Amino acid sequence: MNPELSQLLALQETDIEIKRLNQEIISLPERQQEIERQFAESVKEFLELKKEFDDAQAEKSRLEATLNDEQNKLNKFREDLMKATNQREYETAVREIDVARKAISSLETDILKLMDKCEKLEARVSERSPEIESRRAEVDRQISETAASVAGHRERVTALKADREQKLATLSPNTRATYERVSKMRNGLALAEARDSMCTGCRMKIRPQVFNDIRRGEAIFTCENCGRILYFKTEPQITHVLP
Repeated sequence: MNPELSQLLALQETDIEIKRLNQEIISLPERQQEIERQFAESVKEFLELKKEFDDAQAEKSRLEATLNDEQNKLNKFREDLMKATNQREYETAVREIDVARKAISSLETDILKLMDKCEKLEARVSERSPEIESRRAEVDRQISETAASVAGHRERVTALKADREQKLATLSPNTRATYERVSKMRNGLALAEARDSMCTGCRMKIRPQVFNDIRRGEAIFTCENCGRILYFKTEPQITHVLP
């Protein structure tokens, strides 16, 4: 086979690998987002449970603060009752004390219910937390692995680009220009196999004489239709071993 044709085949394999690695590098954020999305979906029920617990805790704290305010009011009204100097002040203080006591009673009942709810929710959250933490650790591991993989890809791409330049340097200017031009036109696939008198790149027939010349592999030919550089893949010889 023509030495340049062998080098072109190796060059195309290098370019294909560079393209593959670059695509994986570009897709890293999307891959990591998908890992996070799957995690979020798998723990959705737990997060809703945790939110319910947090909301119940917040409501309990709010009611406790309100209860404290009502107890302060009750103490004040009791003081007002002790200081009452006439019937009107006395009745007003009694009425306010009654209202405060009812409010306190209602708040205490609601707080007791919330305490029971919080206790049950906390138990369920605590029960499932180790499982969720384990899943989170697995997600973090996967994300770290993808990031490390991409870092390795970047190093590999740098090495392959250097190797690519070396391969290009061994080609004649015309061959190099043809390869670069066709590669850009054909999405990185500048070469196509000639098989059964046909270009496998565009499926167009190759003239018999041209196909024979391609089979000999002594010169470089391009497809008259798609412009790809054509090569013939020789089938490996099978050696029969006599018993």
